[in-house]
Amino acid sequence: MLRLLLVIISVFFSTNLIAEKNQKEATQNFKSFTGKITASKVRLRSGPDLDGHIISQLNKNELVLVVKDAKDFWAVKPIANIKAYVFRNYIIDNIVEANKVNVRLAPNLDSPIIGQLKQKDAVQGIICSQNNKWLEITPPDDVCFYIAKEYVTYAGNNNYFAQMKNRKSNVEELLNTAYFITQSECKKPYDEMVPNEAIHQFDTIIQEYSDFPQHVQQAKEGLALLQDNYLQKKIAYLESKANISHMERNELLTAVENVSTFDEPKVLPQASSPKNLTDKMTFWKTLEHSLYATWTTFHPEKKLNDFYKEQEINAITVAGILESYSQSIKNKPGDFIVKQEGSEKAYLYSTQVNLDEYVGKKVKLTVSPRPNNNFAFPAYFVNSVEVQ
Repeated sequence: MLRLLLVIISVFFSTNLIAEKNQKEATQNFKSFTGKITASKVRLRSGPDLDGHIISQLNKNELVLVVKDAKDFWAVKPIANIKAYVFRNYIIDNIVEANKVNVRLAPNLDSPIIGQLKQKDAVQGIICSQNNKWLEITPPDDVCFYIAKEYVTYAGNNNYFAQMKNRKSNVEELLNTAYFITQSECKKPYDEMVPNEAIHQFDTIIQEYSDFPQHVQQAKEGLALLQDNYLQKKIAYLESKANISHMERNELLTAVENVSTFDEPKVLPQASSPKNLTDKMTFWKTLEHSLYATWTTFHPEKKLNDFYKEQEINAITVAGILESYSQSIKNKPGDFIVKQEGSEKAYLYSTQVNLDEYVGKKVKLTVSPRPNNNFAFPAYFVNSVEVQ
Protein backbone atom coordinates (compact mmCIF):
# COMPACT_ATOMS: atom_id res chain seq x y z
CA MET A 1 0.00 0.00 0.00
CA LEU A 2 2.81 2.40 0.94
CA ARG A 3 4.65 1.49 -2.23
CA LEU A 4 1.56 2.27 -4.34
CA LEU A 5 1.19 5.63 -2.59
CA LEU A 6 4.83 6.51 -3.31
CA VAL A 7 4.35 5.62 -6.98
CA ILE A 8 1.26 7.87 -7.21
CA ILE A 9 3.11 10.75 -5.55
CA SER A 10 6.08 10.26 -7.86
CA VAL A 11 3.86 10.29 -10.96
CA PHE A 12 2.05 13.40 -9.71
CA PHE A 13 5.25 15.37 -9.20
CA SER A 14 6.69 14.15 -12.49
CA THR A 15 3.56 15.26 -14.33
CA ASN A 16 3.73 18.69 -12.70
CA LEU A 17 7.42 19.05 -13.53
CA ILE A 18 6.77 18.13 -17.18
CA ALA A 19 3.87 20.60 -17.36
CA GLU A 20 5.98 23.35 -15.83
CA LYS A 21 8.83 22.57 -18.22
CA ASN A 22 6.51 22.60 -21.24
CA GLN A 23 4.96 25.87 -20.12
CA LYS A 24 8.40 27.40 -19.57
CA GLU A 25 9.56 26.27 -23.02
CA ALA A 26 6.36 27.63 -24.59
CA THR A 27 6.95 30.97 -22.87
CA GLN A 28 10.56 31.09 -24.02
CA ASN A 29 9.62 30.19 -27.60
CA PHE A 30 6.70 32.63 -27.78
CA LYS A 31 7.17 35.44 -30.27
CA SER A 32 5.25 38.63 -29.78
CA PHE A 33 3.08 39.74 -32.68
CA THR A 34 0.63 42.42 -33.78
CA GLY A 35 -2.99 41.45 -33.28
CA LYS A 36 -6.05 43.02 -34.87
CA ILE A 37 -9.37 43.25 -33.01
CA THR A 38 -12.11 41.46 -34.96
CA ALA A 39 -15.24 42.81 -33.26
CA SER A 40 -16.61 46.00 -31.71
CA LYS A 41 -16.53 46.83 -28.00
CA VAL A 42 -14.04 44.06 -27.16
CA ARG A 43 -13.14 44.18 -23.47
CA LEU A 44 -9.58 44.75 -22.33
CA ARG A 45 -9.19 43.24 -18.85
CA SER A 46 -6.72 43.49 -15.99
CA GLY A 47 -6.49 39.69 -15.66
CA PRO A 48 -6.69 36.60 -17.92
CA ASP A 49 -10.24 35.64 -16.94
CA LEU A 50 -13.77 36.97 -17.09
CA ASP A 51 -13.48 38.26 -13.52
CA GLY A 52 -10.65 40.60 -14.52
CA HIS A 53 -11.45 44.31 -14.16
CA ILE A 54 -12.52 45.90 -17.47
CA ILE A 55 -9.86 48.45 -18.39
CA SER A 56 -11.34 49.64 -21.66
CA GLN A 57 -13.28 48.59 -24.75
CA LEU A 58 -11.53 48.25 -28.10
CA ASN A 59 -12.99 48.96 -31.52
CA LYS A 60 -12.90 46.69 -34.54
CA ASN A 61 -9.60 46.81 -36.48
CA GLU A 62 -7.65 48.36 -33.60
CA LEU A 63 -4.14 46.95 -33.25
CA VAL A 64 -2.55 45.54 -30.09
CA LEU A 65 0.89 44.16 -29.34
CA VAL A 66 0.52 40.58 -28.07
CA VAL A 67 3.39 39.63 -25.75
CA LYS A 68 2.29 36.44 -24.00
CA ASP A 69 -0.03 33.44 -24.21
CA ALA A 70 -2.40 33.23 -21.23
CA LYS A 71 -4.50 30.15 -22.11
CA ASP A 72 -7.86 31.52 -23.30
CA PHE A 73 -6.50 35.07 -23.37
CA TRP A 74 -3.69 36.99 -25.01
CA ALA A 75 -1.56 39.25 -22.82
CA VAL A 76 -1.06 42.59 -24.57
CA LYS A 77 0.85 45.78 -23.92
CA PRO A 78 -1.26 48.66 -22.56
CA ILE A 79 -2.93 50.65 -25.32
CA ALA A 80 -2.21 54.33 -25.91
CA ASN A 81 -3.66 56.87 -23.46
CA ILE A 82 -3.98 54.34 -20.62
CA LYS A 83 -2.62 55.97 -17.45
CA ALA A 84 -1.55 54.45 -14.15
CA TYR A 85 -1.23 55.91 -10.66
CA VAL A 86 1.15 55.55 -7.74
CA PHE A 87 1.01 57.07 -4.23
CA ARG A 88 3.32 60.12 -4.12
CA ASN A 89 4.65 59.43 -0.61
CA TYR A 90 6.73 56.58 -2.04
CA ILE A 91 8.33 58.74 -4.75
CA ILE A 92 11.12 61.21 -3.99
CA ASP A 93 12.88 63.07 -6.82
CA ASN A 94 11.38 60.64 -9.34
CA ILE A 95 12.89 57.61 -7.55
CA VAL A 96 10.89 54.90 -5.76
CA GLU A 97 11.88 54.84 -2.08
CA ALA A 98 10.05 51.63 -1.05
CA ASN A 99 9.77 48.08 -2.35
CA LYS A 100 6.70 46.59 -4.03
CA VAL A 101 4.87 49.87 -4.45
CA ASN A 102 1.47 49.20 -6.00
CA VAL A 103 0.57 50.74 -9.34
CA ARG A 104 -3.16 51.27 -9.68
CA LEU A 105 -5.61 51.97 -12.46
CA ALA A 106 -7.12 55.02 -10.74
CA PRO A 107 -5.91 57.44 -8.00
CA ASN A 108 -7.53 55.70 -5.04
CA LEU A 109 -6.87 52.65 -2.84
CA ASP A 110 -9.99 50.85 -4.08
CA SER A 111 -8.73 50.81 -7.65
CA PRO A 112 -7.36 47.53 -9.13
CA ILE A 113 -3.61 46.91 -8.84
CA ILE A 114 -2.08 46.47 -12.30
CA GLY A 115 1.60 46.27 -11.36
CA GLN A 116 4.32 47.03 -8.84
CA LEU A 117 7.42 49.20 -8.68
CA LYS A 118 10.68 48.16 -7.05
CA GLN A 119 12.91 50.28 -4.84
CA LYS A 120 15.18 52.66 -6.83
CA ASP A 121 13.01 52.40 -9.96
CA ALA A 122 12.93 55.69 -11.87
CA VAL A 123 9.47 57.18 -12.39
CA GLN A 124 8.36 60.05 -14.60
CA GLY A 125 4.91 61.46 -14.02
CA ILE A 126 2.73 64.44 -13.17
CA ILE A 127 0.67 65.23 -10.10
CA CYS A 128 -2.83 63.87 -10.59
CA SER A 129 -5.40 66.64 -11.09
CA GLN A 130 -8.12 64.51 -9.48
CA ASN A 131 -6.17 63.74 -6.33
CA ASN A 132 -2.85 65.49 -5.66
CA LYS A 133 -1.71 62.71 -3.33
CA TRP A 134 -1.15 60.54 -6.39
CA LEU A 135 1.25 60.66 -9.31
CA GLU A 136 -0.03 59.94 -12.84
CA ILE A 137 2.44 57.80 -14.78
CA THR A 138 2.71 55.65 -17.88
CA PRO A 139 2.15 51.96 -16.97
CA PRO A 140 5.47 50.16 -16.23
CA ASP A 141 6.99 48.05 -19.03
CA ASP A 142 6.05 44.74 -17.39
CA VAL A 143 2.34 45.59 -17.11
CA CYS A 144 0.03 43.57 -19.36
CA PHE A 145 -3.68 43.57 -20.01
CA TYR A 146 -5.72 40.72 -21.45
CA ILE A 147 -8.06 40.08 -24.38
CA ALA A 148 -10.00 36.89 -25.13
CA LYS A 149 -8.28 35.07 -28.01
CA GLU A 150 -11.46 34.68 -30.02
CA TYR A 151 -11.50 38.44 -30.70
CA VAL A 152 -7.91 38.75 -31.96
CA THR A 153 -6.41 37.79 -35.31
CA TYR A 154 -2.81 37.90 -36.52
CA ALA A 155 -1.97 41.15 -38.35
CA GLY A 156 1.83 41.03 -38.52
CA ASN A 157 4.99 40.64 -36.49
CA ASN A 158 5.93 42.88 -33.57
CA ASN A 159 7.69 45.34 -35.92
CA TYR A 160 4.42 45.90 -37.76
CA PHE A 161 2.88 47.30 -34.57
CA ALA A 162 5.65 49.90 -34.27
CA GLN A 163 5.31 50.81 -37.95
CA MET A 164 1.56 51.31 -37.69
CA LYS A 165 1.98 53.29 -34.48
CA ASN A 166 4.29 55.66 -36.34
CA ARG A 167 1.85 55.90 -39.27
CA LYS A 168 -0.99 56.72 -36.91
CA SER A 169 1.12 59.40 -35.26
CA ASN A 170 1.96 60.85 -38.68
CA VAL A 171 -1.62 60.94 -39.93
CA GLU A 172 -2.83 62.53 -36.69
CA GLU A 173 -0.16 65.21 -36.99
CA LEU A 174 -1.13 65.86 -40.63
CA LEU A 175 -4.81 66.08 -39.70
CA ASN A 176 -4.25 68.42 -36.77
CA THR A 177 -2.01 70.70 -38.84
CA ALA A 178 -4.48 70.75 -41.75
CA TYR A 179 -7.37 71.68 -39.46
CA PHE A 180 -5.29 74.37 -37.75
CA ILE A 181 -4.45 75.92 -41.14
CA THR A 182 -8.09 75.64 -42.24
CA GLN A 183 -9.33 77.47 -39.16
CA SER A 184 -6.72 80.17 -39.69
CA GLU A 185 -7.50 80.61 -43.39
CA CYS A 186 -11.27 80.66 -42.87
CA LYS A 187 -10.86 83.77 -40.70
CA LYS A 188 -9.26 85.70 -43.56
CA PRO A 189 -10.98 87.62 -46.37
CA TYR A 190 -11.07 85.84 -49.72
CA ASP A 191 -8.24 87.77 -51.37
CA GLU A 192 -5.87 86.92 -48.47
CA MET A 193 -6.58 83.20 -48.22
CA VAL A 194 -3.60 80.89 -48.85
CA PRO A 195 -4.82 77.38 -47.95
CA ASN A 196 -2.57 75.37 -50.32
CA GLU A 197 -0.86 73.53 -47.50
CA ALA A 198 -4.13 72.46 -45.87
CA ILE A 199 -5.45 71.18 -49.20
CA HIS A 200 -2.22 69.25 -49.79
CA GLN A 201 -2.31 67.67 -46.33
CA PHE A 202 -5.99 66.72 -46.53
CA ASP A 203 -5.34 65.17 -49.95
CA THR A 204 -2.30 63.27 -48.63
CA ILE A 205 -4.40 61.70 -45.87
CA ILE A 206 -7.17 60.73 -48.30
CA GLN A 207 -4.77 59.23 -50.85
CA GLU A 208 -2.12 57.61 -48.64
CA TYR A 209 -3.77 56.63 -45.35
CA SER A 210 -6.71 54.44 -46.38
CA ASP A 211 -5.75 52.06 -43.54
CA PHE A 212 -7.05 54.74 -41.14
CA PRO A 213 -10.65 55.20 -42.39
CA GLN A 214 -11.70 57.42 -39.49
CA HIS A 215 -8.90 59.89 -40.23
CA VAL A 216 -9.68 59.79 -43.97
CA GLN A 217 -13.31 60.69 -43.24
CA GLN A 218 -12.19 63.60 -41.06
CA ALA A 219 -9.89 64.78 -43.85
CA LYS A 220 -12.78 64.71 -46.35
CA GLU A 221 -14.95 66.72 -43.97
CA GLY A 222 -12.15 69.25 -43.44
CA LEU A 223 -11.60 69.61 -47.17
CA ALA A 224 -15.34 70.15 -47.73
CA LEU A 225 -15.38 72.79 -44.97
CA LEU A 226 -12.48 74.64 -46.57
CA GLN A 227 -14.00 74.40 -50.03
CA ASP A 228 -17.38 75.71 -48.89
CA ASN A 229 -15.87 78.60 -46.94
CA TYR A 230 -13.62 79.58 -49.84
CA LEU A 231 -16.53 79.40 -52.29
CA GLN A 232 -18.83 81.55 -50.15
CA LYS A 233 -16.15 84.20 -49.69
CA LYS A 234 -15.30 84.17 -53.37
CA ILE A 235 -18.92 84.75 -54.38
CA ALA A 236 -19.27 87.53 -51.80
CA TYR A 237 -16.05 89.11 -53.05
CA LEU A 238 -17.29 89.14 -56.64
CA GLU A 239 -20.74 90.39 -55.69
CA SER A 240 -19.23 93.23 -53.68
CA LYS A 241 -17.88 94.49 -57.00
CA ALA A 242 -21.28 94.32 -58.71
CA ASN A 243 -21.48 98.09 -59.20
CA ILE A 244 -18.35 98.28 -61.38
CA SER A 245 -18.46 98.32 -65.17
CA HIS A 246 -18.85 95.16 -67.23
CA MET A 247 -15.24 95.42 -68.46
CA GLU A 248 -13.88 95.98 -64.97
CA ARG A 249 -15.90 93.05 -63.68
CA ASN A 250 -14.48 90.72 -66.34
CA GLU A 251 -10.96 91.91 -65.58
CA LEU A 252 -11.54 91.32 -61.89
CA LEU A 253 -12.96 87.85 -62.52
CA THR A 254 -9.95 86.97 -64.68
CA ALA A 255 -7.61 88.11 -61.91
CA VAL A 256 -9.52 86.07 -59.35
CA GLU A 257 -9.45 82.95 -61.51
CA ASN A 258 -5.70 83.28 -62.11
CA VAL A 259 -4.75 83.79 -58.47
CA SER A 260 -1.53 81.85 -57.93
CA THR A 261 -2.60 80.71 -54.48
CA PHE A 262 -4.70 77.92 -55.93
CA ASP A 263 -2.93 77.43 -59.27
CA GLU A 264 -6.28 77.80 -61.00
CA PRO A 265 -6.43 77.45 -64.82
CA LYS A 266 -5.82 80.66 -66.72
CA VAL A 267 -8.13 79.58 -69.54
CA LEU A 268 -11.42 78.02 -68.54
CA PRO A 269 -12.67 75.23 -70.81
CA GLN A 270 -16.04 75.71 -72.39
CA ALA A 271 -18.96 73.58 -71.30
CA SER A 272 -21.57 72.37 -73.71
CA SER A 273 -24.44 74.87 -73.65
CA PRO A 274 -27.30 76.06 -75.87
CA LYS A 275 -26.25 77.75 -79.09
CA ASN A 276 -28.47 80.79 -78.45
CA LEU A 277 -27.71 82.08 -74.97
CA THR A 278 -30.12 84.65 -73.59
CA ASP A 279 -28.86 87.68 -71.70
CA LYS A 280 -29.98 86.05 -68.45
CA MET A 281 -28.02 82.86 -69.17
CA THR A 282 -24.93 84.84 -70.18
CA PHE A 283 -25.05 86.80 -66.93
CA TRP A 284 -24.91 83.61 -64.83
CA LYS A 285 -22.07 82.05 -66.86
CA THR A 286 -19.66 84.36 -65.06
CA LEU A 287 -20.72 83.00 -61.68
CA GLU A 288 -20.72 79.41 -62.95
CA HIS A 289 -17.15 79.77 -64.22
CA SER A 290 -16.18 81.11 -60.82
CA LEU A 291 -17.78 78.12 -59.11
CA TYR A 292 -16.01 75.77 -61.50
CA ALA A 293 -12.64 77.41 -60.87
CA THR A 294 -13.13 76.92 -57.15
CA TRP A 295 -14.19 73.30 -57.69
CA THR A 296 -11.02 72.53 -59.68
CA THR A 297 -8.97 73.63 -56.70
CA PHE A 298 -10.21 70.54 -54.92
CA HIS A 299 -10.54 68.37 -58.06
CA PRO A 300 -7.34 68.94 -60.05
CA GLU A 301 -7.24 67.93 -63.73
CA LYS A 302 -11.04 67.84 -63.95
CA LYS A 303 -12.90 69.56 -66.78
CA LEU A 304 -15.98 71.77 -66.80
CA ASN A 305 -18.13 68.92 -68.09
CA ASP A 306 -16.95 66.84 -65.09
CA PHE A 307 -18.15 69.62 -62.83
CA TYR A 308 -21.66 69.51 -64.31
CA LYS A 309 -21.70 65.71 -64.30
CA GLU A 310 -21.10 65.83 -60.56
CA GLN A 311 -23.84 68.44 -60.26
CA GLU A 312 -26.27 66.09 -62.01
CA ILE A 313 -25.26 63.11 -59.90
CA ASN A 314 -25.89 65.04 -56.68
CA ALA A 315 -28.97 66.89 -58.01
CA ILE A 316 -32.35 66.93 -56.33
CA THR A 317 -35.83 67.33 -57.83
CA VAL A 318 -38.28 70.18 -57.31
CA ALA A 319 -41.64 70.68 -59.00
CA GLY A 320 -44.11 73.54 -59.35
CA ILE A 321 -45.16 76.49 -61.50
CA LEU A 322 -42.26 78.42 -63.05
CA GLU A 323 -42.43 82.21 -62.86
CA SER A 324 -40.10 84.96 -64.02
CA TYR A 325 -38.39 87.00 -61.30
CA SER A 326 -37.65 90.27 -63.04
CA GLN A 327 -37.38 92.58 -60.04
CA SER A 328 -34.19 94.64 -60.05
CA ILE A 329 -32.78 93.65 -56.66
CA LYS A 330 -29.11 93.62 -55.77
CA ASN A 331 -27.56 90.15 -55.33
CA LYS A 332 -30.75 88.33 -56.22
CA PRO A 333 -29.97 84.57 -56.42
CA GLY A 334 -31.90 83.86 -59.64
CA ASP A 335 -34.00 85.18 -62.54
CA PHE A 336 -36.86 82.76 -61.96
CA ILE A 337 -38.97 81.38 -59.12
CA VAL A 338 -40.65 78.01 -58.87
CA LYS A 339 -43.77 78.03 -56.71
CA GLN A 340 -44.19 74.67 -55.05
CA GLU A 341 -47.06 73.32 -52.99
CA GLY A 342 -48.11 75.60 -50.17
CA SER A 343 -45.96 78.70 -49.68
CA GLU A 344 -42.65 77.07 -50.61
CA LYS A 345 -40.61 78.82 -53.29
CA ALA A 346 -37.12 78.57 -54.73
CA TYR A 347 -34.96 80.90 -56.81
CA LEU A 348 -33.61 79.51 -60.08
CA TYR A 349 -31.19 80.24 -62.86
CA SER A 350 -29.46 78.18 -65.56
CA THR A 351 -26.80 78.37 -68.24
CA GLN A 352 -27.91 75.02 -69.65
CA VAL A 353 -31.64 75.53 -70.15
CA ASN A 354 -33.56 78.55 -71.47
CA LEU A 355 -36.05 78.85 -68.63
CA ASP A 356 -37.98 81.63 -70.41
CA GLU A 357 -39.57 78.90 -72.54
CA TYR A 358 -41.18 77.29 -69.46
CA VAL A 359 -42.61 80.33 -67.66
CA GLY A 360 -46.21 79.72 -66.56
CA LYS A 361 -45.92 75.96 -66.96
CA LYS A 362 -45.97 73.22 -64.35
CA VAL A 363 -42.52 71.68 -64.46
CA LYS A 364 -40.32 69.10 -62.82
CA LEU A 365 -36.74 70.34 -62.42
CA THR A 366 -33.47 68.61 -61.58
CA VAL A 367 -31.48 71.20 -59.66
CA SER A 368 -28.21 71.70 -57.81
CA PRO A 369 -27.91 73.96 -54.73
CA ARG A 370 -26.45 77.42 -55.11
CA PRO A 371 -25.87 80.26 -52.59
CA ASN A 372 -29.12 82.12 -51.87
CA ASN A 373 -27.33 85.30 -50.70
CA ASN A 374 -29.39 85.33 -47.48
CA PHE A 375 -32.71 85.61 -49.33
CA ALA A 376 -35.82 83.99 -47.87
CA PHE A 377 -35.83 80.84 -50.03
CA PRO A 378 -33.21 78.39 -51.34
CA ALA A 379 -31.52 78.90 -54.69
CA TYR A 380 -30.75 76.34 -57.37
CA PHE A 381 -29.02 75.87 -60.70
CA VAL A 382 -31.32 74.08 -63.16
CA ASN A 383 -29.75 71.08 -64.93
CA SER A 384 -32.86 69.94 -66.83
CA VAL A 385 -36.59 70.61 -67.14
CA GLU A 386 -39.54 68.31 -67.75
CA VAL A 387 -43.02 69.68 -68.40
CA GLN A 388 -45.70 67.92 -66.36
